Amino acid sequence: MRIFITGGSGTIGRRLVLDRLSRRHEVIAITRSRSRFMKAMLPEVAEYSDSLEVIEANPMIPGPWQQKVDGCDAVINLAGAGVLDRRWTDSYRQLLRESRIDTTYQIVRAIEGARSRPGILLNASAIGFYGDREDRELDEGDQVGEGFLADLCNQWESQAWRAEPLTRVICMRFGMILDREGGALPRMLKIFKLGLGGRLASGRQHVSWIVWQDLLAMIDMFLRNDQIRGPVNVVSPHAVTNRVFTKALASQLRRPALFPAPALALKLALGGGSEVVLASQNVKPALMEKQSFKWLAPSIDRALRLVMDDGVGERSTFGERLIVLDIDTISPGEPLLRRLLRRANEHEVRIVLSTSMGPEGARQFLLQSRIECQVIAADGAVIMKRDPSSLIVLSELTMKIQSDLMSSITVSKQPVVVTFEDKFGKEHVVTAPGKMDPIPDCIRCKVTGDPKMLEQVLKFIGDTLWKPGHVLVNRDRPGRLDIVGPRSERCIAVQTLARKWGVPRPSIDSIVSNTRALGLARWCGTSIALSGAASEVQAECDVQTEESGIEGVAEAVDMLL
Repeated sequence: MRIFITGGSGTIGRRLVLDRLSRRHEVIAITRSRSRFMKAMLPEVAEYSDSLEVIEANPMIPGPWQQKVDGCDAVINLAGAGVLDRRWTDSYRQLLRESRIDTTYQIVRAIEGARSRPGILLNASAIGFYGDREDRELDEGDQVGEGFLADLCNQWESQAWRAEPLTRVICMRFGMILDREGGALPRMLKIFKLGLGGRLASGRQHVSWIVWQDLLAMIDMFLRNDQIRGPVNVVSPHAVTNRVFTKALASQLRRPALFPAPALALKLALGGGSEVVLASQNVKPALMEKQSFKWLAPSIDRALRLVMDDGVGERSTFGERLIVLDIDTISPGEPLLRRLLRRANEHEVRIVLSTSMGPEGARQFLLQSRIECQVIAADGAVIMKRDPSSLIVLSELTMKIQSDLMSSITVSKQPVVVTFEDKFGKEHVVTAPGKMDPIPDCIRCKVTGDPKMLEQVLKFIGDTLWKPGHVLVNRDRPGRLDIVGPRSERCIAVQTLARKWGVPRPSIDSIVSNTRALGLARWCGTSIALSGAASEVQAECDVQTEESGIEGVAEAVDMLL
């Protein structure tokens, strides 16, 4: 994908450029100062120099830069002077308008003049569009409010909508972006770290916010999902009052918050800019919730922990920590899972997945989720990645054991279905009573049928194979027995990887939900049970998440990192 970006010099612009380059996209970035842009981006962009073109130009006026829009797949316009960078004098109000409205006008002109037009225009806007609405919940269907910011955002968006006949247009109404590197948060941190923080005015005004990681993930969804168009609230699902935000930030920094800033003092200090911090905007991301977007940080406490520690801790070598994630209750293809793996990588923490799925099921999970990492599959029988050549077999059912199994099942005279699975996930099925030759590289035998019939099968298997320890039997699923080799334990597979990577046991954590991961919960240094996990799993774990599914995984990863 070839992407044209204005506003690439800003904090979010720089992060977006790096995010797109890391996905192997081509980026054309417009900036007023090429040297300042490159100084801010190096050394991170050095490895992507062939995919990045930086053009020095003023996007508020027409110029040769507009020709670069031709042939691009997407245009992302983030340009605009910072609303809190200066006091709002008459001249700065004019700059706030021109840097947004004039730039958007010129971008639409460039799209109109392109022979090969982009498929989408992503244009920045802000929740200031709604004005001060006190406690009222607001979504994308609400009308424009009153005040300078509302009028500015309305005119800004109006210029972007001019491109609608030519391309798909999304106006991204940003809430307060939480980013330690820029925006409002660094200003707050300076004050709070000195112990001088406090609520603003009454503290009852609502703050709608989003962490920069979720913002980039939303932009990625906008680029990929051609069903999304129109205005979109780019915020978390849970707005908070300024009083709650202040308390959460003070708690995160372990500082008091005893010095409120009166409204009059803010108006004197910021002029019209006080509108930004005093307006109450309880904004809901209705469209993104309809799209089932998964937030990395849906709560303000998790958000502040995330942005205050985004991968820059003191660590010596990669892989000194390991998190084992039980994926048996997670659907494949979850975008949030990719983002969690990326976040762990930023912290130099390895992630290993574990599952009761066989090798082929695990491989399909990796492909559908578009991730690459080690998977402990078939309850510990194999360790694998996407590439079949990387397969490590830890436990097999020998030819003799397979023959003994079939003999025992045949003697039981129960009409069940027997499936032998090899290390590549290929299945060999026979209906018992019947005859089947043993297969090479067999890692698991699945017996399915009526639960009462399976109990009879288990009696015949028990004395000769199960009780002597020649096989392990998992019978937690109604109507199915999973029979594996004696060393098919997830914790044994984890120990194999830990020795290979030099990770000590206290540095290995697990996130579990399935009863088959009980061994992991007992063995790992710290274990977290997802909400809704079986009671025996919860009993073995150190803590339980409030959320279930992928949201619970995000909560658990946040705890561990």
